[in-house]
Amino acid sequence: MSVRRDSARNRALLIEAAREVFAERGFGATLDDIARHAGLGTGTAYRHFPNKQALAAEVLAGATEQIAIDARESLAIDDPWLALVTFFERNAERQARDRGLYEALTGRGDDETQARIWPSIIETVTALFTRAQRAGVVRADAAPQDIAAIFAFLGPAFEMSRTVAPDLWRRYLALMLDGLRAVDRPALPAPPPPVSELASIMKAGKR
Repeated sequence: MSVRRDSARNRALLIEAAREVFAERGFGATLDDIARHAGLGTGTAYRHFPNKQALAAEVLAGATEQIAIDARESLAIDDPWLALVTFFERNAERQARDRGLYEALTGRGDDETQARIWPSIIETVTALFTRAQRAGVVRADAAPQDIAAIFAFLGPAFEMSRTVAPDLWRRYLALMLDGLRAVDRPALPAPPPPVSELASIMKAGKR
C-alpha cells in the first residue's frame, strides 16, 4: 500500500471511529480515545487532525448534510403535516442514538462550526414550514428556527431514552409538535429568535 493510500485509509478509519465514539460518549471523548478505537496510534491521529474539534467538525459536516437530505425527502410527502412530523422524527431518532450529534447541535461543538450549522439547517427546513403554514396545518406565528429550541428541549428525553425506555423521546416530541399545530390559540407571547443568534441560544441552554 502506498504512503498516500495508507494515509487516506487512516483518515477514513479515524472519521468512522469518531462517529462511533462521539455517538456513544459525546464530546467528553478525547482524540486519544478515538485513535485507540480506530486501532491507530495517537501520533497518527494528530497528523491528520490538530485536535478533537477538527475531527468533530468533519463528522458534523456529514450529519448536517443528512439533515438537508431528510428535509428534501420529507418534502416529497404529499401531506404537509406528515412531512414536517417525519422530518422531526427522523432527526430526533438520530439524536437520541447519537450523543455527539445532539451535543454538537446544542452547543458543545467547535464555535466556528456551530455558528455555521444552524443557519444551514434552518435554510433546508424553511420549505417544509412554509408549505405547512400555507396549508393551514402549522400556526402562522411559528418559525423554522423554532426547531432549534425544540431539539434542545428534547435533550433530557434523549437521555432518558438511553437509560430508561428507548422510545420515550417520541412521547415528548409528540407533545411539542402539538404546539406547532394551527389551532384556536392566542398568539405566541414572544417572537422567534433571529437565526444569527441560534448558536448563542443553544450554548446558553446547554449551560
